[in-house]
Amino acid sequence: MTSQTPAGWYPDPYGSPLLRWWDGNQWTDATHPLEQPAAGAAQQPSGPQQHQQPQHQPQPQSGGPYESVNPANPTQQYGQPMYGQNQYGPYGQGGSQPNWGTAQLPQPSFGGQQPPKRSVLPWVLGGVAALLLVGLIATVAIFLVNREEPSRALPEPQRTEEPQPQPTEEPSAQPTDPPQQGAVELPEPADGRITDTRTGLSYEVPEGWQVPAADEVNGSDPRMQSWTSAVQAISQEKYDGESDWVGNIYTGTLNQLYPYSGADSLKGTAATVFVDFSRFYSSVKNTHKILKNESMKVGDREAWLVEFEFDFTEESEAKGYKWKKEHGALVLVDKPGSEPSLVYISVPDNLGTDVVAKVLSSLKTS
Repeated sequence: MTSQTPAGWYPDPYGSPLLRWWDGNQWTDATHPLEQPAAGAAQQPSGPQQHQQPQHQPQPQSGGPYESVNPANPTQQYGQPMYGQNQYGPYGQGGSQPNWGTAQLPQPSFGGQQPPKRSVLPWVLGGVAALLLVGLIATVAIFLVNREEPSRALPEPQRTEEPQPQPTEEPSAQPTDPPQQGAVELPEPADGRITDTRTGLSYEVPEGWQVPAADEVNGSDPRMQSWTSAVQAISQEKYDGESDWVGNIYTGTLNQLYPYSGADSLKGTAATVFVDFSRFYSSVKNTHKILKNESMKVGDREAWLVEFEFDFTEESEAKGYKWKKEHGALVLVDKPGSEPSLVYISVPDNLGTDVVAKVLSSLKTS
């Protein structure tokens, strides 16, 4: 620990060419010219006093007259001390001051001592303030010019009204697209006949055949053929352990995905539909043959008949199925101004071998 500096006259640490009184604890307001040193003042060196060079790691001081001028910095967070740094100094002397230690009293001396260097911080701050002031003036000027500019260079904006929303027409009660055929209820027999008003066809219902629910014969896939009338009869329940094998008579408007350009294309379109439908029989091994492929009339409308037979005998005998063959017919009926009507008949032989002929002979326009 260093000794307390005794009271006395010392060179003014605030930069004036005077002596200032140190009362042992702090600097006072009492000053004295250098030419008339006061009695009892501390002896001053006769020549310029050489400054002690600051150490790379200055040590904190205590007890000297500079402690009131440059108060010690508090300890940094996490226990890291800040040596010789001050946040402020007297009379505008800012920045870090090197801590010289209390044994050297008090520095600097004013004999041949060079005047203390003044901090450039006030000049820097003053320059920044001046630049800010100039920028503020320029901004205000630009703002004022821009406020006046539209009235000189631009025409006065025309007053516009917000566009009122145009009234929309109420949706028509009639749907723009035809309803899905699979959504309608299938017609029930009347006097032993089914009449399909959508295709304009009617036919006799074989004895014991029933009308199924619409969702049993129509799916949601628009690529599949939809039916607007149907009757069915079961040939064998759960023939494969899960599904029933049924005979069916269906009518419906031909799906638009099939090519059709009028009565002259009936034959080609009928062949395309038959080839497409034949794949539904592929779950059971079979052979097939065409019995008839000819034009016919249904009422006054042109039509084309493809009559066929599928033979499942080999697979049926091996697995014990109740049917061996299936007799069927596909009739495509022209409907001027619209898509053609389609009749599809497929009857396993255990449901009757004459059913196809009876239905074909009963087919009429309605």
